Amino acid sequence: MRESFLQLLRGEKPSEVVWTADISYWVDGCVHAGKADPKWQTELGHLELCRDLGCMPYYWYGKFWAAEPQFAGVEVIVENNLGLRRCTWRTPVGDLIGETAFMEESWSEAPVRYAVQTEHDLDILLFMLARRRMEPVNLADYRQRLELWARYDGVPCLGLPRSPLPAFIVEWAGVEHGALLAMDCPEKVAEALNLMEQQERPVIEAVCALAPPVVHFPDNLSSANLTSFFDQHMAARYRRRLEPLHAAGVRCAVHLDGTVRGLLPKLAQVGFDAVEALTPKPMGDVGLQEMRAVAASGSLVLWGGVPGAMFAPPFVWPDMQTHVEKLLECWRDQPFIVGVADQVPPNGDIGLVRQVAKLLAARPPS
Repeated sequence: MRESFLQLLRGEKPSEVVWTADISYWVDGCVHAGKADPKWQTELGHLELCRDLGCMPYYWYGKFWAAEPQFAGVEVIVENNLGLRRCTWRTPVGDLIGETAFMEESWSEAPVRYAVQTEHDLDILLFMLARRRMEPVNLADYRQRLELWARYDGVPCLGLPRSPLPAFIVEWAGVEHGALLAMDCPEKVAEALNLMEQQERPVIEAVCALAPPVVHFPDNLSSANLTSFFDQHMAARYRRRLEPLHAAGVRCAVHLDGTVRGLLPKLAQVGFDAVEALTPKPMGDVGLQEMRAVAASGSLVLWGGVPGAMFAPPFVWPDMQTHVEKLLECWRDQPFIVGVADQVPPNGDIGLVRQVAKLLAARPPS
């Protein structure tokens, strides 16, 4: 499937249907439950597991990020207590405190307190950002890893820093505080976003010099949250990122794992090659049959279409089979990648990944 994946990103007709599945959440659940093979947490073990399941290896987060933030004059303190993780950024102008909680029932973490909630917090963040630099990482051995993954019919995912507004929302303020601050303190939010964009330029330059076949924008987008901010805060910044990457021959995918309708056409319009983790109805807000029309682009690679929830009860193989066959019918004669949207959950039936692979292998590409 690797060659077909690259053909799709180059705008060519693929030789076969490509099937990707982010199984990292399922593996994490197995580790937490004491049911994991230890090698699944290694890069080679991940590749072997994907080969066994019949999906194209792509998602592995051990060497995912292409950049790492470094703060000058900021002390970072991390404390863990009974499932609650507190991170304190200590600065001469005040402290920021963010907290995440581990939720046993879902084997996952979620923020319970965002670090930036008030204008004073935003002032502290601006102090920190003025003293931050983004250090390129995980690039030196990427070519060697690309060769390794090719032997397993895969391409290793490489993630850029989150784009400025998604980074502000996901990493610092959350949707509610982020939206309120954008309305109440527009000049300060714009200053923060400009600083983030300036600091990512060395990373973009390093990635362009490396010229991987594809990079991921791990922005965790959802139309319900960000559509109204897109034109003012995101479109031009996306174009400024995409231009040098495309000039270097790098294809670009963006992660849209929430509601689809508002953002999908905008992402196609600014020039993304693929939009990944598209979740259709009934879990999302757009049906399979209308996804291409909503994108308003015949060249954009639609990537996803198989809700992660369908791997868990009450769904069983006949439900999955019916859904995938409908996907193939709805997306035929257009560029697409069949993928889990966005992860197989810890209580999912991993055998369904293998059954989907067998179903797709029996179908000609369209």
